[in-house]
Amino acid sequence: MSIIDTARERLAHIMSDRGPKLFRDFVSLVSGQSVSMVIGFLAFAYLARVLDTTQYGAVELAISIAAFSAIVIECGAGTIGVRELARSPDRAPDLATQVPAARLMLALIVIPVVGIAGYFTNQDPEVTLLIWIYALSLLAVPLKQEWLLQGYEKMTVAALAQPIRTAVFAGGVFLFMAPGSSILTVGWIELTAVAIVSVYYLIAQYIWTVPYRFGWPPRAALYFLKEGFSVGLANMLWAFMLYAPIFLLVSLADGVGPAWLGAAQRIIISLMTLSFVYHFNLYPVITRTVQHDRKTWSSVMRSSVHLVAWAGIALALLLTLLSKPIMGSVFGADFRAAGPVLAVLAWAVPIRMLSGHARWSLIGCNRQQYLLWAEIAGAVVLVCAGVATIPVLGATGAALALCVGLLASGIVTQIAAGRLIGSMALIKSVAPPLAAASAGLVLSQWVTTDPTLQLLICSSIYVGVGLTQIAPLYNDLRRIAYAKEIPG
Repeated sequence: MSIIDTARERLAHIMSDRGPKLFRDFVSLVSGQSVSMVIGFLAFAYLARVLDTTQYGAVELAISIAAFSAIVIECGAGTIGVRELARSPDRAPDLATQVPAARLMLALIVIPVVGIAGYFTNQDPEVTLLIWIYALSLLAVPLKQEWLLQGYEKMTVAALAQPIRTAVFAGGVFLFMAPGSSILTVGWIELTAVAIVSVYYLIAQYIWTVPYRFGWPPRAALYFLKEGFSVGLANMLWAFMLYAPIFLLVSLADGVGPAWLGAAQRIIISLMTLSFVYHFNLYPVITRTVQHDRKTWSSVMRSSVHLVAWAGIALALLLTLLSKPIMGSVFGADFRAAGPVLAVLAWAVPIRMLSGHARWSLIGCNRQQYLLWAEIAGAVVLVCAGVATIPVLGATGAALALCVGLLASGIVTQIAAGRLIGSMALIKSVAPPLAAASAGLVLSQWVTTDPTLQLLICSSIYVGVGLTQIAPLYNDLRRIAYAKEIPG
C-alpha cells in the first residue's frame, strides 16, 4: 500500500461518521459558516479602518460584482450534479469532470464581461484593474467541488472550505494592508485565497470521493447548463428579491428608511444562512428518497416540516418581541426605532425555511422549472406589494413586501410539489405553532405594554401548546437525526 493510500485511509477513519449523521453534519456546516462569518467581519472591519471611504467602496463594488458573477457561473450545475449522482453513483468520475467543464464554459464568457464592465462604467483605472483581478478569481468557481462532497455526504469536509478561504483572506489583509496601501493588494489577497481553497477542494475530492481528472466533454457540459438554467436563474431572482425592497424604498420614500431596512435585513440574511445550510445538508437524502422511495421521502419531509415549523416560528416570534432591543444593541440606540422593520422581516425566516422542502424536492425529481416560475411569481408580487405599501408604511412596508413576495413564491412551489411529488402535510404542521404565536402576540399586546411581560405571556402560550406536541416532535427529531442512515 502506498503512502498516499495509507494517509487516505487514516483521514477517512478520522472523518468517519459517528452518531446521528444528519445532525453531526448540520453542526459542522453551521460551525464552518459561523467561523467564516466572524473572521470575515473582523477582516472587513479592519479594511474599513485602513482604507478611505472611496477605496473601501471600490472593494465592496468589486466583491459584489464577483459574487453575482459566481452565481451566474455556478448556474445550478452543482445541484443537478448531486441529483445525477444520487441516480447513478457509478457515474461519479464522469460527473466530477462534466460539472466543472460546464462551469468553465460559462466562466470563459462571464470573466471578460466582468472585466470590461469596469471600462464602460467609467471607473477609476485602479478600480477597473481591481475588478479585473476579482474577475480572474472566478476561474476558481469551476473547481469548487462542494457539490461532489455534498453528494458523497462529506459535509464536515465541505464545511472546512469556507473558513479556510476566509482565514487566508483575513491573514493577508492583516499582514499586508495598512493605511496608504493600494486596493489592488486586496485583489491579490483574494486571488491567493481562492487558489488555496481550490487546492483544498482537489485534495478533498481525491481523498473522499473520486480523483480529479482533466477533460473537456462539451456535450455533457451543455446538459448541465440546460438542466441547471432554471436553478441558476431562480438563484439570481432570489438575490433580486433580497435587495429589491431597499431599491424600491430609495425610489418611493425618503428619510432614514433605507438605513433601518438595510440594518434589519443584514440580521435576517445572516439567519437565512441556517435555511440554506439545513437544506444543503438534507438535499442528498431528498434526492435519494424522492427518486427511489416516495413513501420514505414523504415521511422524512413531514417530520422535517413539523420540526422546522415549530423552530422557525419560535425564532420569528422571539425576534418580533425583542426587535427593538436587538436593533439597539447591535446598531446603536438610534436604531431602536427600526424595531418594527425587524419584527416584520423576522417572518421571512420561517417562510423561506419551510418552502425550502418543496424547492429542493422539485430539483431532486427533475422538476426545477417550477422553481423558476415560483421565484418569478414571488418577484412580481414583491414589487407590486412594495409599490402599494412603501409610500404608506416606509421601511416597514418594504419589509412586508419581501415577506409577501416570499410567501407567494413558497405557495407556488408548494402547490407544484404537492401535485407532482406528494404531500408534506404543511398546513397541518404549521397551523398549531402559528396559532400559538398569533394568540400570544394578540393577548400580550392587549394585556400589557411592558415588553418583559409580553415576552413572558407569548413564551408561556407557545411553550404550553408546544408541550402537547412533545411526543410527535421527539419522534420527528429521531427520524430526521437518522435520515442519512436510510438505505439508498
